[in-house]
Amino acid sequence: MRQSLAMNKSTSGQWLITWLLGTVLFLILALPEIGLSQQTCVRIMKQDSTLNNLVDPPGYRTAESGSIGNVIRVGTGTTPMILIAGAGFGGDVFQEFMDLHTNDYRMFAVTIPGFGGTAAPPSPPEKTSFGEQTWTTNALTGLERFIDQEAISDAIVVGHWLVGTQVAVRYAAKHPDKVKGLVLLSGTPLWNIVDTSYAKYYDTPEKRIASINGFLAPMWFRTVTRETWDDNNFLPQDYAVNPVRALRLWREAAEPPLHVWVRYLCEYNASELCSVLDTLSVPTLALRPGLEGLWFQTGQNYMEDNYCHKSWDNCAKNNPKLKLVTIPDSRICLWFDQPEKIDQA
Repeated sequence: MRQSLAMNKSTSGQWLITWLLGTVLFLILALPEIGLSQQTCVRIMKQDSTLNNLVDPPGYRTAESGSIGNVIRVGTGTTPMILIAGAGFGGDVFQEFMDLHTNDYRMFAVTIPGFGGTAAPPSPPEKTSFGEQTWTTNALTGLERFIDQEAISDAIVVGHWLVGTQVAVRYAAKHPDKVKGLVLLSGTPLWNIVDTSYAKYYDTPEKRIASINGFLAPMWFRTVTRETWDDNNFLPQDYAVNPVRALRLWREAAEPPLHVWVRYLCEYNASELCSVLDTLSVPTLALRPGLEGLWFQTGQNYMEDNYCHKSWDNCAKNNPKLKLVTIPDSRICLWFDQPEKIDQA
C-alpha cells in the first residue's frame, strides 16, 4: 500500500489517508472505553496429553555432552571477558555491546547448548530430578573445558538472565582464581514465589525441588503446547523498552525447541543461588533492570516479583563483595536500553 501511494499520489489516495487518520483520532478521543476494554485478555491454557516435553522429541539430534553451544570472539583488548547469554539467546545477542568495546576487552560470547540455534545435550531419563541440574551442569562443564583450552585467566565473567546467571555464578564460585570479577545482567538468584498460598511449597531447597519434580514438571510442562507456552512464558515487553527491539528479542528467545526451554526452566526453578552468593569471594556486580511501567495490574508484576527484583530481597545481604545496582528505564536486555549507564556501572 505504501509503495502504490508513493507511486500514485492521487486525490483519492490522499482522501483515504485523511479519512483513516480522522477515524483513528475519533476513536481515541470519543471512545476511550474501547482502549479500556482491551486490558483484559485471557491467556491460552491448552494442554496436549500426547506430548512429552520432558524427553527429546523423535529425530532430535543432540550435542556431545560437556560441550559448549557456540562461541563468538570479538576484540583485541588485554582483559578477557566471557559473556554467557541467557535463556533462549545465542552469544550474538551481545554483538552490539562487543562492537562498542573491541579495543577494551578480548571477548568470548558463549551460547549455552540448545539455545541460539545450537543443539542441546541428550535429555536425562524422565524421572531424573531437576535438582540434579543436569543440563546446567553440562553447560558449566562445557564452559570449563573451553576456558582451559583457551588458557583464559583473570577474566571478567558476565552472566545474563536465567541460566546464564546460574552458570556464571557457579563457575566463579568453583574457580575464583580464574575470575577477576563477576557481572550479572538481569540476574535472578532464584525463582521467587510471592503468593503466600504457594510460597510454603518453595521455602526450602528440598521443597522447591520436590514441587518441580512432583507437580510443575509432570502436571504442566510435560504436556504444554507451544501455543500455550508462548502465551504464558515471557512476553516481548519483558526484553527491551523499544517495542521493535523487544519483539525481535522475544522472537530470538522463543526460537529454541520447546523441550529445551522446558528442561532449562525447570532446572532454574528447582535451583537457588543465595547460599552460593553469600560466600562468593569474587567481586560481583549485579545490574537489575528498572522495569518501570512494565505491568500496572496488581498481581501481574511477575518480572519484579518473581525474577529481577524481589528475588534479591533476602539474598547475599551479608557479602560485602556483592554490589546491587538498578539501571532505570530498562528491561531484561538492558544493554540495549541503557548502554551508557551500563558502561558507567
